[in-house]
Amino acid sequence: MRGDLDFLSIMRWHFPVFICTFFLALFAMAATQFMLLQQYPPAQEDLAEYLMGASGGVSLYLCLANLIVVRGRPWGVWPIVVAMLACILTVLLHWGERRVPGSLSVIGLLLPLLALLMLNSKRHREFRKVMVEVRWKRAAWRKKHKQ
Repeated sequence: MRGDLDFLSIMRWHFPVFICTFFLALFAMAATQFMLLQQYPPAQEDLAEYLMGASGGVSLYLCLANLIVVRGRPWGVWPIVVAMLACILTVLLHWGERRVPGSLSVIGLLLPLLALLMLNSKRHREFRKVMVEVRWKRAAWRKKHKQ
């Protein structure tokens, strides 16, 4: 176990890559959502409800998935990967549709690929390892002070 596991040193080095990955995933899911609403437009009076509901659901899903990563669970990255693969698949299935602009399709494909690239980066993998070590340290501290 490493002795340099204080919060500020972890955040100073790993927070930029973590937040960049989070926002790339969030924008990728928003672009996919917008593309789907372009392809299958709801009634005009229901559009606001669909936008707010889908945006809230996407935000909640990604926040919970990233919270799992921050809490030090090694499997926590997989919900994010599944969401990015779903975005890629959705964009590829609707590639070249008339209602969807080509630039939106390119952006909708580029953002999840960049998010996956950031998830696989050395710093993000190191961040996940450090978070697991912090979780072990927390558990050892609780066990020691519980007795």
